[in-house]
Amino acid sequence: MSHSLPKLLLSHKSSKKILYLLVIITSLLGVIGAIYLTNRNMSKTDSAQSLSLLDKAITATENRLSADPKNINLLVTLCQNYLQKVRETADTEYYSKCDDLLARAVAIEPSNDQVVATQSAVAYGRHNFPAGLELAKNAVALNPNKVDYYGLLGDGQIELGRYTEAVTSFQTMVDRRPNLSSYNRVAYIRELYGDIEGAKAALRSAISAGSSYPENVAFSQVELGKLYARTDLNQAEQIFNQALSTYKDFPPALEGLGRVAFARNDYRKALQHFQQAFDDLPLAQYSTALGDTYSAMGDEAKADQQYYLAQLAFDQSSANGVNNDYELSTHLSARGEDTVKALDLAKKSLSARPNIFSSDAMAWALYHSNNYPEAQVHINEALKTGLKVPIVYFHAGMIANKLGQKEQARQYLKTAFELDNYLLESHFSLLDREAANTALEGLK
Repeated sequence: MSHSLPKLLLSHKSSKKILYLLVIITSLLGVIGAIYLTNRNMSKTDSAQSLSLLDKAITATENRLSADPKNINLLVTLCQNYLQKVRETADTEYYSKCDDLLARAVAIEPSNDQVVATQSAVAYGRHNFPAGLELAKNAVALNPNKVDYYGLLGDGQIELGRYTEAVTSFQTMVDRRPNLSSYNRVAYIRELYGDIEGAKAALRSAISAGSSYPENVAFSQVELGKLYARTDLNQAEQIFNQALSTYKDFPPALEGLGRVAFARNDYRKALQHFQQAFDDLPLAQYSTALGDTYSAMGDEAKADQQYYLAQLAFDQSSANGVNNDYELSTHLSARGEDTVKALDLAKKSLSARPNIFSSDAMAWALYHSNNYPEAQVHINEALKTGLKVPIVYFHAGMIANKLGQKEQARQYLKTAFELDNYLLESHFSLLDREAANTALEGLK
């Protein structure tokens, strides 16, 4: 079925006056609610000083907690600092440290809304969205006046495919406090529903407010650049560079520039950007991008090395309790690797995280297992949401083509390109554009 959005989320201009905008890391939920939306690192120039400041804050809080071990605020604050550390280093071991702190806090005061909300954020960080959503609901019930909790609630609803519920939660959040965090969420909802101009407008609202934490503005700029990258590489490149001016060496901006360079077939420049992003923050997505670029250059040996590094990153994250079933399934399926494992992971993802992307992952794993009829069943489930996600239409077209449904395949692939001319959004393998072009040419 299709969904519709409330007027505020559909409107390209908010009718509300923005009284103030808070940066994501100003408040507890601003920090933790954005963890699963983006990973980031400090700039090379500023990282030593900034990380030192964070480490000093951690040490100071630890010392205060030693003197006052039952202080709920200190327990939550220290966990907040650890979550910030995850953002900066991608070291998921800090989730376990948060577990210890929050267990102590629960023993002292089980119904403290900040503790429950922080538990929700840790669950989201580990991609345990069902548990995270239940905790977010509890936090809202304990303190319905805490605006940030509605963002946390909507985050979980989106991940579990409850899109109309997420719209309501984000609507509540933006109605009560139209700040940086709420506008970013509005932008994402608008993007999912195909309102790209509305998504751009929401991101511009966030950017125009500024922030005492430039990284958060850079994040919004990168998201805006991604939207422009669908149709205008020059504009996208300009915005990604603006993000780097806002926050030096910001890995998501470097990744964006790498994707623009790849679309222009400037693979050398793409490698430079992806490598710098990976050096700053060793995430699987950056190593995978390097692998795809080497593969496009015909250097399969180096591509395999990068894919191996990506696998190591997934393994390390999984060892620290992060559920990477969806991410690893799509990583394997995008390259046609280990189809049995990819399919098993997709099944698990669909069970635990029943959203449009898990249905798509299941369909694509079945596609690479040569089970095209069953793949179409699952891609149709993704299409029935009515959401306008380019990769879903790309996969639908490839599946229909295998089933001999030529006209349907042509329409799906054309829609994919209409939604994203260069197929550069983060869910795509960088090699998908070539596959899509080849398929579409064969259908003419």
